[in-house]
Amino acid sequence: MTSLKERALAKDSGFRFKETTVPEWDNAKVMLREPSGEGWLRWQEIVRSGNDDEEISVSERAHRNLCADVVLFMDVLCDTDKQPIFGPEDVEQVRAIYGPIHARLLKQGLDLISTADDAREKSLPPA
Repeated sequence: MTSLKERALAKDSGFRFKETTVPEWDNAKVMLREPSGEGWLRWQEIVRSGNDDEEISVSERAHRNLCADVVLFMDVLCDTDKQPIFGPEDVEQVRAIYGPIHARLLKQGLDLISTADDAREKSLPPA
């Protein structure tokens, strides 16, 4: 029997995962992990790069959002052994092909995040 301490210290015990099949990728099975703190910080850094007071064009904003989403997508996509598929060296390659399928997978990874309201609701005693 595994102790609570062993479970809490197990690799990846701090993340929620979801296995899903991607029909467009020959029914490949992938694991989606909720985003890491580092992934979120990278996302924020890209979206907010530059001076906050500076006006940016719509195309620049779209480009920043794409670049940020690519970084977060790379953070959430894992193989079935829960190992990251991409490394930092893959950013340019992933950005070049990033599309709606990738965005849907990212959304599923984001959906694994538990909000404060979700956590409060789950902790309430039954009525």
